[in-house]
Amino acid sequence: MGIKIVKPQLLSEEIVKIDKLDRRILFLLQKDARISFSQIGKNLHLSKQAIKNRVERLERLEVIKQYFALIDIYQMGYTYYRLDLRFQNIGNAREHEIINDILKLPKLLWLAELHGIWDIAAIFLTNKLTEAEENIDYIKRKYSTEIKKHAFSISTTHSRYTYGFLTGSKDGYGISMGRELRGVELNPTERKVLSILAQHGRIPVTSLAAKLKKPSSTVRNIIARLKQKKVLLGFSTLIDLKKIGFIHHKVYFEFRNAKNQDIKKLITYFKLHPNIVFMNKSLGPADLECEIVTKTLSEFKKILSDIKHEHINFIEDAQSYIVIEEYQTNYYPVY
Repeated sequence: MGIKIVKPQLLSEEIVKIDKLDRRILFLLQKDARISFSQIGKNLHLSKQAIKNRVERLERLEVIKQYFALIDIYQMGYTYYRLDLRFQNIGNAREHEIINDILKLPKLLWLAELHGIWDIAAIFLTNKLTEAEENIDYIKRKYSTEIKKHAFSISTTHSRYTYGFLTGSKDGYGISMGRELRGVELNPTERKVLSILAQHGRIPVTSLAAKLKKPSSTVRNIIARLKQKKVLLGFSTLIDLKKIGFIHHKVYFEFRNAKNQDIKKLITYFKLHPNIVFMNKSLGPADLECEIVTKTLSEFKKILSDIKHEHINFIEDAQSYIVIEEYQTNYYPVY
């Protein structure tokens, strides 16, 4: 489950039917992609084989698109930058040609097709601002007649939260990264392990050991060491939300005279809300952004209205768009 090359004719709007047990399985896999079938079965009072059958069905139907490692690249002196693009005078086929071109660019962490104020968003990894500048200039030059507008931002910290909307509850669990750049040194084998886990988060230790030509015990020690260094934070699952009838929204917030305690209160609100799954602080046009997943647009409008009303003293504006398709998630695209 690596890079997905886009073929527009294959993009489907069909809804895959899932039941309450499927939702709970997806919730657990999104929280920890390496949880065993036995552990899920114990949690849901089902056999290991029953869980295996359900997960394989979800994989086959591409509801589950990818298992990936959550890697804190800030610990290694890297950061993320995002480029949002809005096109002009191009059709759907040409837009997907551009998406395919961007998928081939180095150090691409995340790429998505959007609907709303932007058409696509790309997130890249870098440890040099000159490198970011060169990459952006390359994209702007290559598609100069097709890009109407662009926006650039640098991420300072972000958090991923559990998919509480799948079960109707939120446990307050989240994984955060950023705030400061460090210089944690990794050896070549550790970097190789990260590069494999970044796109194959559920690979068995025995298979990983075979790839590395190392004993399984050595690989387990490497994974434990990466966790101890706070480079490897966990594992998650990329779910095709539209295939199970959900709408994935991104919201950019602009603040007015926001105090630190105001922002902390808002982030806590995000963390505890079952429909809010992601938060990002960055240097750029928006002061803060979040991702909200809902069944309907009216549900989204109510949640956004509640957020603005609850924090009316400092939220000045909020702009939103819909994530149509996520094409890549790779937290370590540098090895």
